[in-house]
Amino acid sequence: MDVSSDLYDPLFPSGSDVSVVTSFADLADLGLLAGHECLIEVDGKEVIRSGDSAFDDFDTVIAGQKLDVKESEFVPIDGEFEARIWPGVAVAKAPCTVSLTPGQNSMETYTIFLKSAYPKDDEESVEVLSQLIQPYMAAAIEGVPCAERDG
Repeated sequence: MDVSSDLYDPLFPSGSDVSVVTSFADLADLGLLAGHECLIEVDGKEVIRSGDSAFDDFDTVIAGQKLDVKESEFVPIDGEFEARIWPGVAVAKAPCTVSLTPGQNSMETYTIFLKSAYPKDDEESVEVLSQLIQPYMAAAIEGVPCAERDG
C-alpha cells in the first residue's frame, strides 16, 4: 500500500531489527477480498498489527481482533471513511459491494484496523492514528474490486 512514511514513522520505536512478519502483499495472490494481515516487529516485539475484513460494524472488528478498547470511548475522525480512534487502535469502514455470483453480494462493507504499540503516550497515539487512518484506508480499499463505493 502506498502511504506516506511521514504518517507512519511515529509508530516505530528505535530499534535495530525491523521485521515484516506478514504483509497484505503476502496474501495478494490468493484472490482474497478481505482477510489480509500485516504484522511488523522491531527487535522481536510486535509494534504494528493490521488487518482487513468484510465486517460491517466496529464491535465485530474489536471483538474479533481482541482489541483492548471500549467501543463507546472512541474519538470520531472526519474524512472520506467512517473511522474511530482509541489510543493504540484505529478502525475504519466503508460501503464496498463485491458480487462474485450474479445477484448475490459476497461483501457489502470493507473494514480495516490498525493496532500500534507506539507512540506510548495516549494523546500522541490518537493524534498520529487520526492522521494515518484515512490515507491508510484509502490505500487499502484501492485493492478491493468494489462495484459500488460510497466514502
